Amino acid sequence: MGKLTDALKKAAEERISRIEKLDSQDEVKYQFIAKKTVESKIDPRIVSFYDSHAPVSEQYRSLRTNLQALNTSKPAKVIAITSSINGEGKTISAINLAITMAKDLNQKSILLIDADLRRSRITKYLGITPELGLSDIITNGSNIDDALLNIGIENLTVLSAGKHPTNPAELLGSQKFKNLMNQVKAKYDYIILDTPPIIPVTDAGLIGAQADGVIMVVQASRTQRGVVKHSEGLLKQAQAKILGYILTNVQYHIPGYIYRYL
Repeated sequence: MGKLTDALKKAAEERISRIEKLDSQDEVKYQFIAKKTVESKIDPRIVSFYDSHAPVSEQYRSLRTNLQALNTSKPAKVIAITSSINGEGKTISAINLAITMAKDLNQKSILLIDADLRRSRITKYLGITPELGLSDIITNGSNIDDALLNIGIENLTVLSAGKHPTNPAELLGSQKFKNLMNQVKAKYDYIILDTPPIIPVTDAGLIGAQADGVIMVVQASRTQRGVVKHSEGLLKQAQAKILGYILTNVQYHIPGYIYRYL
């Protein structure tokens, strides 16, 4: 009986070894940084721009589909992206989602707004240096048409944060900002706003209250559950509707035989 058990165990180990070897040959890992296929100043982490068929791009496509399916009679048109704390990937997520929607939604116009007036990053990731932005429009009455940017992606328009003001919360809670939002709502099919993290400052709550909903970005293996719960409470206090969550920094692989089907 012992010899039979040993033989079965050996055969099982050999089979597992062959499967692992096969998987390691065909394994396709998630690429969070894309290989540049065209000459562009856009950051390689904007995978949806460089490779629309990459697994990460497919995830943003799934996110877009889920957003559209939330309420078919009145879909979320103005979507704010936030996180609990800095460095969870909210800006990268906002840009990737906006590009995915611009590419896939049959001639729908998308406006990406950098509403993080404290630590704006969208211009950095897109490799652009605009002269005017959101803060300039609200503070100085600059013409919005002079601030809107076409970065070469069809159906996508970008509004940068502009100069860093001394009173960002007051600007985002002002009637001028509300008037601006009403103006762009009439012109664009979807509006994506990148906002500051909700715990350090009140900006995301102010914006979230005016949006159709908020998506929270959560970094795996970093952001604690209690921190996320606290963020949810702050958004609810601000009368903002939470649409869902994006989990970033997830690392795993897809076996090649599955990836080939995708």
